[in-house]
Amino acid sequence: MDKEQYILKEVIDNKRLNELMNDVRCDPSEENMVTLLKEAAVSTFIVPLIISDDGKVNVQGMNDSKGKNYMVVYADTKSYEVRSDGKPLYGVTSNFEDLIDAVVNTPSMEGFVINPGLEEVLFGRDMLTMISDMMRGKNDTAKVGEPDHYPPKLREMILEFFKVEPAVDKVWVRLMRVGSAGVLTWLFVLDGDLNEKKEYILDTFKNFIKPYVDGLDLMCASSEEEFAMQVIKGVKPFIERD
Repeated sequence: MDKEQYILKEVIDNKRLNELMNDVRCDPSEENMVTLLKEAAVSTFIVPLIISDDGKVNVQGMNDSKGKNYMVVYADTKSYEVRSDGKPLYGVTSNFEDLIDAVVNTPSMEGFVINPGLEEVLFGRDMLTMISDMMRGKNDTAKVGEPDHYPPKLREMILEFFKVEPAVDKVWVRLMRVGSAGVLTWLFVLDGDLNEKKEYILDTFKNFIKPYVDGLDLMCASSEEEFAMQVIKGVKPFIERD
């Protein structure tokens, strides 16, 4: 059998994602995790493969101390090279959504681990199921919809933000009800010429608008992100630049 066909041909480099995973390891706060998830949603990953002599192809996995099985995933080619110890790099590339589907649809798999032994961030089945439901708008775990009211100074303060950040042209404001407890979280989706400043602009907007959201938590995303595209589809912006 020609194992060469399974050699990884694409070079993956996710510097920003690796930095965020290191942040989560140092400080696993909700804010850091949400930032990591937003970056992961637009990243490409490597799924290493094990090729047996008889030609069987298996996804590489690892067990935790309780014997639970997790799929191994790498965020970049360099990390895979470090862990492969000179062995051939057999693998395929995948986006974040397909990784989630692989776990959710495989009962024997408890989640996946990104960059094991390095930055190493684990996504368990429960979290991935919640993310999957949020991305697909399922009501049993996460519901995104129109608020019944908006904080009184919200429109005014977004207009103030427009004055200091010309890259943002439109803002959608949605309300997410997450989990069986029905925790409410504001979702702000920003559109405009964000480019390489995207993360900076999203973080700046979040810090700017946080005092004006009635004390609820909030999440900010770019309109280019897949989850954001789904929740604003067919919805008029809350406010847009004249």
